Amino acid sequence: MDDTMSSYSFSHQFYQRWTCAPEPIRAAITQELKDITTLLQNDTSFESFVFNTHDLDAHIDELYENHEAEQAIAKAITDKKAEEQATVEEQQRVKAAEDARLKESAKLKEEAKLREASDTAQKEQQKNEQIATEKNNLANKVTAMNANDANDSASLSIDNSVEKNQSVEKSAATQPNADNNFVTSSENKTISEHAHVANDKNSNDDHSVKAVNDKASAAIKLALKDAKLSTTHQELIRELEMQIDDYLSEQMMLMSENLKSWLRAEVTQNLSEDKAGTNKESQKS
Repeated sequence: MDDTMSSYSFSHQFYQRWTCAPEPIRAAITQELKDITTLLQNDTSFESFVFNTHDLDAHIDELYENHEAEQAIAKAITDKKAEEQATVEEQQRVKAAEDARLKESAKLKEEAKLREASDTAQKEQQKNEQIATEKNNLANKVTAMNANDANDSASLSIDNSVEKNQSVEKSAATQPNADNNFVTSSENKTISEHAHVANDKNSNDDHSVKAVNDKASAAIKLALKDAKLSTTHQELIRELEMQIDDYLSEQMMLMSENLKSWLRAEVTQNLSEDKAGTNKESQKS
């Protein structure tokens, strides 16, 4: 029998199954084989021999059940750990995605803020340039108007003086034989007429200026009745109004000085010519 057992060889499948079997099961089987070997010895009493495992099949089944239960517990623990790890990884992934989203949102907001600030600065610069251009154009127009009005006033004064001189010379030539009383009366009359004409002219000018001002004021009120202007435009209008006031004041002063100069020149010239004519008449007499 020993020769039979020693010549016995296990198959490859048995070796794989044996190595894959749990250690308690292999230990039980090995113990069973030892008991059998002991029982086969010549000095072993068959009647008194007792196996270490009363029922090997039931014992192996129990060992398998215990092993499967341990494996199930181990698998449950492993699955739980894997689930927890997956949960942690998912939370980290969600957190990373949220952080990336917040970072991108903050970047977009910052870019929008910078773009808005740039657009505002550009619009403000364009607005300031437009206001400066309007002021420059207005200043050029005012300067041109001042120059034209000064030239017109000078031309008007010269033309009036020339016409008055021609009229006086013609009058003096047609009346060479007037007496002193007539000359004196004519002198007084001329001064009175000049004063009256000047007063009438000034009165008419005042009425004309008042009428123009009333019409301009009414037109401006109608034009600005429903106007809604920004603070910048209101400041521009106030500045333009001040420039117009300065311009009109300067023109009125210039016109007043021109009229006074013309009046003095005319009256002085008429008085001088009348006096010279009177002296000539006196000498002839």
